[in-house]
Amino acid sequence: MSIDGRTAMKTGESKWITSKDSRQDVQIFRAKSSAILSSSTTIIHDNAQLTVRKKEFNSKILSKFPEKDFKHPIRVIIDSKNQMKKSHKIMHTKEKILLIRLKPDNELWPDNIKQIIIKPYKKKINIISTLKFLGNLEINNVWIEAGSTLSGSLLKMQLIDEIIIYIAPKILGHEAKPLFLLKNHLKLFECIKFNFVDFKKIGPDIRLILEPQKK
Repeated sequence: MSIDGRTAMKTGESKWITSKDSRQDVQIFRAKSSAILSSSTTIIHDNAQLTVRKKEFNSKILSKFPEKDFKHPIRVIIDSKNQMKKSHKIMHTKEKILLIRLKPDNELWPDNIKQIIIKPYKKKINIISTLKFLGNLEINNVWIEAGSTLSGSLLKMQLIDEIIIYIAPKILGHEAKPLFLLKNHLKLFECIKFNFVDFKKIGPDIRLILEPQKK
């Protein structure tokens, strides 16, 4: 994101705010995860695949992820309006995908793509039920790459254990999109507080790791 806390321009343009160094660093965190959680809106807009690009790893990093033991993280897509179609780029990848939906469609999906039907909460996908479902599959390390709406919902529900932020030395302006969308107007004493856990320079960018303050 930018130094003024923006993740995309008003038009949605976001390639690229951070550097290649930061994007390569993200691949390591993806590789360590059991699953990657995103929304259909984000994936469609970014034409994302959410795979681990091991070809970008140097020999030192590759040694930490031996091929015989390595498993690509499951892609978990929140898709309440059944927007994901076979034509999307991510659907042409061989790794496992879970489409989290309110109702199934009639598509004949390949074996690596499963539709998971979650009961709604206020006519939307119940995020807590979704995470419990993943937990029952022993998916306990979930990496989130999502837009401000889903990220804001997870933050508001206190479902985030850690935030990893890459900050580029750029300013995008007040009309650009924020990292989190919090619809309620918070007063200062209600703000959501974090502790800094780690700080590292990644190429021209800065990587911050934060954890929620315990109440």
